[in-house]
Amino acid sequence: MRTTATTLASSAHGDSEIAIDVRNVSKRYKLYSNPITGPIKDLLFRRTTHYREFRAVDDVSFQIRRGEIVGIIGPNGAGKTTLLKMIAGLLPIDSGSITVRGRVNALLALGVGVHPEFSGRENIYYSGLMLGMKPNEIEAKMDSIIEFAELGEFINQPFRTYSSGMRSRLLFSISMSIDPDILIVDEALATGDAYFVQKCGKRIRELCSRGATILFVSHNLAQVEDMCERAIFVAEGRVILQGDTQSVIRAYNEWTFEREANKAKPALQHAEDLRPISGNGRVVLEAVRLRNRAGDTVSGVYTGEMMRIELDYVTDLPAGTPVTCFVGLVRAADNQWVGEISSRYHFDPVAHDVRCENIELWPRGTVTVTMDPVLLLNNQYHLWVIFNDLRERYCEYRGIAPFFIARRAHVFDRAAVFWQPSRFDNVERVAAPRKSGSAQ
Repeated sequence: MRTTATTLASSAHGDSEIAIDVRNVSKRYKLYSNPITGPIKDLLFRRTTHYREFRAVDDVSFQIRRGEIVGIIGPNGAGKTTLLKMIAGLLPIDSGSITVRGRVNALLALGVGVHPEFSGRENIYYSGLMLGMKPNEIEAKMDSIIEFAELGEFINQPFRTYSSGMRSRLLFSISMSIDPDILIVDEALATGDAYFVQKCGKRIRELCSRGATILFVSHNLAQVEDMCERAIFVAEGRVILQGDTQSVIRAYNEWTFEREANKAKPALQHAEDLRPISGNGRVVLEAVRLRNRAGDTVSGVYTGEMMRIELDYVTDLPAGTPVTCFVGLVRAADNQWVGEISSRYHFDPVAHDVRCENIELWPRGTVTVTMDPVLLLNNQYHLWVIFNDLRERYCEYRGIAPFFIARRAHVFDRAAVFWQPSRFDNVERVAAPRKSGSAQ
């Protein structure tokens, strides 16, 4: 059955509580190897397929009740925006049905529905007319829209001169002015400052208290958790999970951790994958493994857990030769060295001192480096390994043993580098009684 999105006002009381009803919706695109000649060949030579079918949305179903704030989360390319455009009536659907009850306002991208050469004030008129408002209605709401956007004198400057944050302020303020039955927000608050985001959140809750329905898409999971009662996790065009916000976010974190850890594979590297970049070759790595506390070979662990690095080596140095083993921790995105483990400068947390623990080599052996707990935070990393003594370098390897570290509660924030173990104490301070006759 092929249907298009419909806007209805149901008379049945039960149905009237459902603002958005999405049933078995799919959207497909044709991907041509040549975007110019492919469609022409497809038209002329129908017996041969000249494209690959891509399902942006694949058999998706869910219902949103009136007055709900529902978050939609998922990775880039999951089909979230395509789904929202179909709900808003901006894209036709290939199969299934979408029933929308009420007036929809979609804030899908910064710059959509405005003219770059118009001033902010002129764009309020322009966008208001496009949203179905009458000129006198726009004029009546003009001051409140400008006040909410807080653009000051920039309200009379061309929209093209606005920063992304200023654009977000203006577009959100215009969208809020029409009191929509259903508001779709797709990453529109991603560029706003913390104060404006809180202000928008308060406005969204006010709309919901009056019966409006909000579909809220954001990669900021803290925002989703704070604002949304329910959430829907979408990946590869399908609904993976829907339910209470915390459970869905937890599932998304675990899914993301597994995917990022898989990117870091192989967890075990052999000699043919380990090529030294310097050194005299008297020590050679044969294999590198990463293990968790259970002893499993892994390509990622959570912050605060234990990870063990095993370095299998061979050497022609005399048995018992002392060497220093250095392991650098390098962030993969920018090759930034963010931490080190060295047997020459080993900190003993019990004795509170730094001591030398040189490794005594054997013709064939395994150096084990235990990180317990791992202090690194969300990112892809790899190792920089050196065996040397004070006079010469025996081997140096860079970019080996890729791995992923993530906070269990939140996998996405890549700003901080490490977690600092700490303890919080809160001691009540009792105010001293005032002396009689003291100044009031």
